[in-house]
Amino acid sequence: MSQFEQQYAGKLTTASELVSRFRAGQFVQLGVWYGEPYGTIAAMSEISADVDPLYVGVSFATSEAAFMQSHPQIKCMTGFIGPRERAALATTNNVYYTPTQFTDGQRTTRMGAHSDYFIHRVGPMDDRGMFNFGLTASWEYNAIQYCKAHRPETTIVFEVNKNMPRVFGLEEHGNNELSIDFCDLIVEDDSPLLSYPVPEAETTELAIARNVAALVEDKATVQLGFGTLPMAIGHLLCDRQELGIHTEMFCEAHIDLMECGAVTNSHKGFYDGLSVATFALGTTRMHDWMRENREIALLPVEEVNSIHKIAQVNKMASVNSVLMVDATGQACAHCIGSKTYSGLGGAFEFACGSQLSPGGQSISCLPSTTTLKDGRIISNIVAQFEKGARITVPEHVVDWVVTEYGAARLKVLPVEQRAAALVDIAHPDFRDQLSRDIMDAGIRLDHAPMLRKPPAHLFAKAHVE
Repeated sequence: MSQFEQQYAGKLTTASELVSRFRAGQFVQLGVWYGEPYGTIAAMSEISADVDPLYVGVSFATSEAAFMQSHPQIKCMTGFIGPRERAALATTNNVYYTPTQFTDGQRTTRMGAHSDYFIHRVGPMDDRGMFNFGLTASWEYNAIQYCKAHRPETTIVFEVNKNMPRVFGLEEHGNNELSIDFCDLIVEDDSPLLSYPVPEAETTELAIARNVAALVEDKATVQLGFGTLPMAIGHLLCDRQELGIHTEMFCEAHIDLMECGAVTNSHKGFYDGLSVATFALGTTRMHDWMRENREIALLPVEEVNSIHKIAQVNKMASVNSVLMVDATGQACAHCIGSKTYSGLGGAFEFACGSQLSPGGQSISCLPSTTTLKDGRIISNIVAQFEKGARITVPEHVVDWVVTEYGAARLKVLPVEQRAAALVDIAHPDFRDQLSRDIMDAGIRLDHAPMLRKPPAHLFAKAHVE
């Protein structure tokens, strides 16, 4: 038995034994995305009601989390509200949201109260005693190193999963791996990685995708998210030449672009020759494609999402979905009214950084309407947000706004022309009422025709078939 195997055996425990160590008042930080430790999360349903309260840092995207609804004494702290968190809020009401940008994770580790346990899923140990972080570097990769160096009271746990693909990073950023010396305990779990297929885009999404794709030129560097719309945009960009990829989330739309030859990464100016992301989400196809693939590198989020780093990328085209836009161009992507729906993530960071990029642009896209549960249809472009609404991308940062009816670049327009441009890309059934609402809100929409017409390249009308 090698030295590393001896260390491994000495640190090995079970998920049930691990959670039995948790005590009232402690804080347990769980990894996010594919770093979510499935075995530990499942075992947390065994925690006694006497462990009250227990604080747990969560952001569930890929795992089930039954304990959130069965154990109300477990207080779940998160910077991103997903389906599991929304379900827990509706039942046990034990989820607490902290507004946090993606790059704030390590800063929060330094500034906040210490974690008693930091648990992250990794791939199997190799013969060098190294564990690969697989599909998730995110903020935890650097935060675990900080805890090891500065927080001796934090017990670091690696949950080893044989199904996790080995994904490369870069040597100067640790190559997405840490040695066995970084962990205090090891748990093993062989749960399969969950797969996230994307349904086919519908008519509205295809129209939005066409309008977005029309804005992305050859040699641009693209950032896409997860879902049907990014996948549709990716398909439409397959006829572009010499694109690059610098993105928060790596998804299968990026694979399509690389396999069709549209991506060369030769003009990025920052990590040329390499597609860069901080985590990935997709199906088994993506898991297999990323395994030991030198075309992609997962780097810490502080390197990928930093506004200053994004600004170094040439012709950065950042595409993000939002929920609503008001007449001044303010975009809300994480709240519905005063209710938090998701989280800030990296939306602001990419919106701001991409506009500092040489030739860069930020694109916020949304369908013009939403159908509510009661059947009512509402406009996603409004004169004013309702009281208590919180902003994801402020008016001074917004750039392009795109719906299925067109695209308008608001960046250098006065409020009156912004409002007029947004009315033009709103759903036709709502334009008259929206115009009246804008005037009632005190925006001089009737003055827009009196102002100098914006340059043609700042406004694109959709081609409606």
